[in-house]
Amino acid sequence: MLQELVIKVPAPFVGRTDIGFSTRYPAQPAQAPLKDVPFFIEGPPGPMRRLQSRLELFRQKRTLIPDAPGEAYSWTDLIPLNDELFILAFRDESLTDAPDDVDSESRYIVNLVRPLVFPFLKDCVRIGELALRDNIVLAVLDNSRVMAELELHRAQIVPRNGSIVLGDSARDG
Repeated sequence: MLQELVIKVPAPFVGRTDIGFSTRYPAQPAQAPLKDVPFFIEGPPGPMRRLQSRLELFRQKRTLIPDAPGEAYSWTDLIPLNDELFILAFRDESLTDAPDDVDSESRYIVNLVRPLVFPFLKDCVRIGELALRDNIVLAVLDNSRVMAELELHRAQIVPRNGSIVLGDSARDG
């Protein structure tokens, strides 16, 4: 049985220290198809309105990035819970795309073991054209206990950066 796990990324966007997100992997049997994994994106209302239009494009991933070899996932619709909190979910499609495809099992394994913050951040750039910080910090939590803290270079996740900066947190509060 895979236990519930949370990954927090406090400030991934250039120009904003007050917008972050977390993802919560639900507990589930190890060999079962992956459940949808929700992402909770939080920040102040002004920049969140700008971010909303970029994240709403995620639903069109298959159309916007049709030739993404090895990627067997999509995103659900973005749901604004209020002005400061949005929810979006990663949907595994590794075992549903083509069940007779010999690569479906390897795509399933990739979706299972790769931290899903990577496809989210990658799609923030590829789909949303959002500018990410050069160094991105993330924390892995298990039952509210920090298991690991990592700092990654943006280039390890996505080679080029986006051009849309959400703004200066001092001006947009």
